[in-house]
Amino acid sequence: MDRQSGRPGRHVIPSRRSFFKFLAGEVTAFFEELCGRPQLRLADLGQLPDETLAQIMPKVPPGVEILVTEGHIRARCPGKEEPIILFDRNPANTFVFNRFNGLTPLGGIGAELAATLSWDGEHGFAHARSLFLRLVRLGVCVPGNPIRQ
Repeated sequence: MDRQSGRPGRHVIPSRRSFFKFLAGEVTAFFEELCGRPQLRLADLGQLPDETLAQIMPKVPPGVEILVTEGHIRARCPGKEEPIILFDRNPANTFVFNRFNGLTPLGGIGAELAATLSWDGEHGFAHARSLFLRLVRLGVCVPGNPIRQ
């Protein structure tokens, strides 16, 4: 549901350039569906099993400006003037976020975090998963690879 209009399925697109990017993505998704490759909405990522989430290679999309401030990490998204708070600036969050580069799978990030902070593996993965899903909801992070279910 669109936050501004309250109507389901409506997307507010701030510029012509954004419109064409959005349209290209929708057309690509449509053809992928026709070829038998189901598409997944970003909002539905949290419903995937941990084994699938662990394979995702999170990344920050182009155009998102990351700002380091006292106590917080913030982001300014394209088309927005005000930065949003992403998370508290602490060693675990910073460690995880610095690995959202589109190259490292979420499961690997969780394992590295657990080893670095002497946590068990489940705790490390849960922390990485939680931060990733939060940033996806905020529009600051996306999967950098196709998701295989």
